[in-house]
Amino acid sequence: MYSAVSPFSKATLDTSKLYVSSSFTNKIPDEGDTTPEKPEDPSVLSKQSSEVSMREESDIDQNQSDDGDTETSPTKSPTTPKSVKSKNSSEFPLFSYNNGVVMTSCRELDNNRSALSAASAFAIATAGANEGTPNKEKYRRMSLASAGFPPDQRNGDKEFVIRRAATNRVLNVLRHWVSKHSQDFETNDELKCKVIGFLEEVMHDPELLTQERKAAANIIRTLTQEDPGDNQITLEEITQMAEGVKAEPFENHSALEIAEQLTLLDHLVFKKIPYEEFFGQGWMKLEKNERTPYIMKTTKHFNDISNLIASEIIRNEDINARVSAIEKWVAVADICRCLHNYNAVLEITSSMNRSAIFRLKKTWLKVSKQTKALIDKLQKLVSSEGRFKNLREALKNCDPPCVPYLGMYLTDLAFIEEGTPNYTEDGLVNFSKMRMISHIIREIRQFQQTAYKIEHQAKVTQYLLDQSFVMDEESLYESSLRIEPKLPT
Repeated sequence: MYSAVSPFSKATLDTSKLYVSSSFTNKIPDEGDTTPEKPEDPSVLSKQSSEVSMREESDIDQNQSDDGDTETSPTKSPTTPKSVKSKNSSEFPLFSYNNGVVMTSCRELDNNRSALSAASAFAIATAGANEGTPNKEKYRRMSLASAGFPPDQRNGDKEFVIRRAATNRVLNVLRHWVSKHSQDFETNDELKCKVIGFLEEVMHDPELLTQERKAAANIIRTLTQEDPGDNQITLEEITQMAEGVKAEPFENHSALEIAEQLTLLDHLVFKKIPYEEFFGQGWMKLEKNERTPYIMKTTKHFNDISNLIASEIIRNEDINARVSAIEKWVAVADICRCLHNYNAVLEITSSMNRSAIFRLKKTWLKVSKQTKALIDKLQKLVSSEGRFKNLREALKNCDPPCVPYLGMYLTDLAFIEEGTPNYTEDGLVNFSKMRMISHIIREIRQFQQTAYKIEHQAKVTQYLLDQSFVMDEESLYESSLRIEPKLPT
């Protein structure tokens, strides 16, 4: 039912595996290190050791506490004790973060990217090894004093580092999961309860730092609070308003009103698609309506609007009325382009290319040159040539809110799924493939999450959702032949 690509779909949580507590005796390598650094000259070591010893004498303070910690997110070093305020603590932070990934390193990470001395780096790397060596304790004190940890926390040494890093990574994952994929918890009460229970258990850990406890509490608060919503009208509310109400005719609405309300509708339909429907090409399977119901609804909405536009043009017996309808819909398409609703641009231009409309030669002869030039411009924008090259460029340069053409992304996903294996020749997960899929879904979700600030106008959306006069493909062509019969050959 669900592809293995999805990291969160139908997820279960084993809380016994999330909180890591262990100690290692091997070297903890810095990011990017390939070989251990060699110690400096013994005379240099001796000099540095004496400097560290002098710092240690002033560092010892048994009354230090974390009570005054300010709240920070897990990505802003919640694991670093506040008591790390010694002279060197700002120079040599123990934890740093890059794109949400915790790096446990005692290497200096300031703007100059200068490193610790080779002696200090060697001391850190070898702390915990060679239990019986006389220099072991000196190196251990040097590494922890340089990192700025108080004496009562230096005893834990690497175990403390590893446990704090593990806790921080778990909190980072949960924070991201809860904030970016909240629908997983809205639809799965069991998962929600397990995560809350796990976080409450973590908060009772006596060794937990204040920032970590606050970070866990923030995640619980996010999970348990009621979603205030964005106060935007929902698609269901608009649909209910349109039911049983006679819509006003096309002529009563301006091109701007139609473009804005069409954009509002298109985005509401687009944002309803859950991300798990993009895995496994469910929209191409026989059971597509069950596997990807919202993608199918989006496709139906596209076809309904396209049929409505064609029907609005064909229903006019008078040639001048047909010309006016064509020019007005093209103006709507251009306004939609300005609103970054490229889905509507394609809805309208594809209607103009349908055989029932395209064959109306007498009608097209009366359409203005400006309108024809604008149609050509819009068709080039959303053309499928070069794998939607022009549309991709427009999406790259536009700022949300935006309604992209969903078919472009579905084509990309199908191409990746069919052309790239899930596993490498060595039997490992093909992370390159997973990364390509995640980039596409991330872009889709970016456009889904930014809403339009358009005020709903019921009279216009009632017209756009009115299917009472919409004709199917066969009826459209028959009407087209009636209003403009084929010329005798």
